[in-house]
Amino acid sequence: MKIKNGVNLHIIKETKFKTVQFLVRFRTKMSRQTVAKRVIISNLWETSNAVLTTNQQFQRKLSEMYGASFATGVAKKGDNHFLNIGMSVVNPKFVKSDTVTDAVELIHQALFMPLIDEIGFDEATFAREKKNLLHYLASTREDKSYVASTRLSELFFADKNLSTPSISTVELMEHETRQSVFDYYKKMLLTDTIDIWILGDLTVAQESSIRAYFSDMPFTDRDPLTTVFYAQATSNIVREKTEKEDVNQSILQLAYSHPVKYGDADYLTLQVLNGLLGGFSHSKLFTNVREKESLAYYANSRFDTFTGFLKIAAGIDAGHRSKALTIIRAQVRALVQGDISENELRQTKDMLRNAYFLSLDSPSNLIEQAYIKQLLPDRQLSQAEWLQKLDAVTKADVVRVAQTLNLQALYFMEGESLGD
Repeated sequence: MKIKNGVNLHIIKETKFKTVQFLVRFRTKMSRQTVAKRVIISNLWETSNAVLTTNQQFQRKLSEMYGASFATGVAKKGDNHFLNIGMSVVNPKFVKSDTVTDAVELIHQALFMPLIDEIGFDEATFAREKKNLLHYLASTREDKSYVASTRLSELFFADKNLSTPSISTVELMEHETRQSVFDYYKKMLLTDTIDIWILGDLTVAQESSIRAYFSDMPFTDRDPLTTVFYAQATSNIVREKTEKEDVNQSILQLAYSHPVKYGDADYLTLQVLNGLLGGFSHSKLFTNVREKESLAYYANSRFDTFTGFLKIAAGIDAGHRSKALTIIRAQVRALVQGDISENELRQTKDMLRNAYFLSLDSPSNLIEQAYIKQLLPDRQLSQAEWLQKLDAVTKADVVRVAQTLNLQALYFMEGESLGD
């Protein structure tokens, strides 16, 4: 249902859960200029508003709603930045309370009744949340895997907006004021593409009431954001960086580019390729780098079909860098050369199939799948099509896609060498 141009309400009838799930998603282009503001807004949403002015009041309200959850967060997909409100309430038919209406009212308060004064967001609340976020962002520097991943992104992405973490950085956060964030908030309400999702076993009357309630909220027309994919030219130069850190376990990360986009003909092939390479415990990286050669504490891979990025990560001893790198690259080469057994292929497909069916048991996953479906309707597969295309992936398909992988960046966090 279109509430306004660029603001849509989606209700999914689903009877197998005892809860009703809500997702409100604000979407815009990823930008270094706005990401810190959006992260602060995320924190402020779940802390207080003009009706529930303290965090204690906010939590008490959730408790009165039979333990409802209200969580906010940010994420990146392609060149988009998401700012989310997620709620889960027990279905009203199980309790003596209209929890769905209460949830919609709470969302209304968060969006349109912020705790503000004549300058901007409430001074004490803003100062506390900004301080908390600065402490959190500073603490991420102790998460060496996170630091390494951030450094790898900086090497891989030509666009600095894309290499900026979705949660922002200390440096970007420090510059924000309660006035700058509130000024942006007012603009965001007018310009972001907004999707509101509700999933649960709702009656016709409840659905009608929800539509009426959201339609009455003061949303305005805006131009919807229609793109999500990011692509960059492949470079012939591998960008490398080594940094020394006071850590026992060194971290080696490699970034490859690939041309496969979500929903492409080769989308399932890339999933199989990643499963064979480093996605599962039977993968080549795990069995050869970690188990057989004992060169890594962990070795895995993951991919992104919205940015054309595939990452290999391994925790190693500093003295094993050269040997580990040689064997890691040999695993990619093995896929290119078709060194794939029928057992490996079958086991990988079984794991992917199991993961697919598990995802159907999560209301938030079902909403996420529906979100992508409406975002990219021409790139969707039905369950039967997905399973059929997975079964149809051949060794030759994996070899063909493996041949498109191009090493673009290599980051090494060098710790203390422990010796052999």
